[in-house]
Amino acid sequence: MKDKVRTFHFLYAIGLWTLLMLGIEFITLKNKSARSLFLGNPNIIIRNGVIDRKLLKKNKLDINQVLSLLRQNNVFSVREVKYGILEANGQLSILLKSKYQKPEKQDFNLPESPVDLPTSLIIDGEILWDNLHEHGFDKQWLHNKLTANGYENEKRILYADWRESEGIHISPK
Repeated sequence: MKDKVRTFHFLYAIGLWTLLMLGIEFITLKNKSARSLFLGNPNIIIRNGVIDRKLLKKNKLDINQVLSLLRQNNVFSVREVKYGILEANGQLSILLKSKYQKPEKQDFNLPESPVDLPTSLIIDGEILWDNLHEHGFDKQWLHNKLTANGYENEKRILYADWRESEGIHISPK
């Protein structure tokens, strides 16, 4: 009898927790003020390379955590940051000062090159026939590509994919 009560209490707690989570989710979708109450708002914690100490305290962060978040974004000095925004989910979004931003292809006035998505052809030694046929290839074509790369068959291949612009890429087992 004692086990049944414990099981009931456990299931009751899980059910109540689930209802609370679904309720909060629903409320945050429908009500903007509830969203900021439950989820929080983004805060600009870095402006022009200067960290806002008051906002760090408000968000319960220390300087080492901020520096770690910067490093995770490949930024190794606060001086490089124009704006650092602490998002509601705890991540840091960064806008670098212009002299520290990486140049984009458009900055060099280079023509656009086509972008194509690689398609998996072999995973763990098994041929993905649907993907192979989707590109209009057959077993003979794949066998020729494997042979040209020094493989007798697909069994010795962990992963292989096809990209129109680069051809086949093979990772052996």
